[in-house]
Amino acid sequence: MLYPLPVRSATASRFKKGLLTLACLSSVTLLSACGGGGGSDDSGAVDNDASTSEETFITNFTLNVSDAPVDNASEVVVYFSEVELVGDGEPVVIDVTDPSGSPRMFDLLELQGEKFANLVDEVEIPSGEYSQLRLVIDEDSFVVMDDGTYPLEVPSQKLKLDGFEAQPETSQIFTVEFDLRKSLVNPQGQDAVFLKPRGVRLVSNDAVGTLSGSVPMSLITDEACSVKADADSGNAVYLYEGSELDPTLLGDDADAESDEIRPLSVANVVYDETADTYDFEIGYVPAGDYTVAFSCLAYQDEPETDENFEFQAVEETQVSVGETTEVTFN
Repeated sequence: MLYPLPVRSATASRFKKGLLTLACLSSVTLLSACGGGGGSDDSGAVDNDASTSEETFITNFTLNVSDAPVDNASEVVVYFSEVELVGDGEPVVIDVTDPSGSPRMFDLLELQGEKFANLVDEVEIPSGEYSQLRLVIDEDSFVVMDDGTYPLEVPSQKLKLDGFEAQPETSQIFTVEFDLRKSLVNPQGQDAVFLKPRGVRLVSNDAVGTLSGSVPMSLITDEACSVKADADSGNAVYLYEGSELDPTLLGDDADAESDEIRPLSVANVVYDETADTYDFEIGYVPAGDYTVAFSCLAYQDEPETDENFEFQAVEETQVSVGETTEVTFN
């Protein structure tokens, strides 16, 4: 159970300040160990201590942030201060603070579906293999839950993700996709919410597409959903890699046991009053074959336990690069 904590005035002030700087993108300058020099007062900087030469190949690196939501939070405010790229030599460190030197702030719940916010904008980095990408997150990050506001904690203040290959003499755009239903954990007896790397994906924008669709009223009001007080809440679509999957093995977002299949992502189904439809959207999905399943009881889904609930409908689909695929449940 979570116990509400007061929001510190400094955090609240930074939150207001962050909203004003959300759209402000600072340029970033590459500083090589042999080149010296520094960026302007309103720019971030890349610090790469590895030796470089005139033959070093360069990649223009862009990093965005997006989100798949969670039910019981109204704000998930994260402050980013650095991005670290770990390769063979010394890590490449990119300063992503705003022009005043404060960590860059994003409310992840405002970045759902295809929406995104820019964290790193066309920074020149040495080409090559990077085994890990690390997001340095400030301790003032917080979550607003139904029953109070809680600190958002990250082990060692660094969210460690898989790496990528920086292709020489190209511009590459990546997105960090947060699936908060998987990655937000609130252990019993602790007055904090933890952000874990599971459920957080690094994807290349040139290899992904989008899934969107609708759910008919007949599924929203299915007999299995009658236990809910509000028919419009707790509805979600679960996305699984592959086709011809056994529906009985489609699991929730807890750690899979035996042959259970874990979802790649989960998206809330939202009621559109104007169109009178129940819609969903999943952005930044790698191209391929997928199975999508609808549950009206997703509010029961906890990140570290297996609820083993059944789905009201299952469909198969394909995702193509750069395209939006429409899915309609029957």
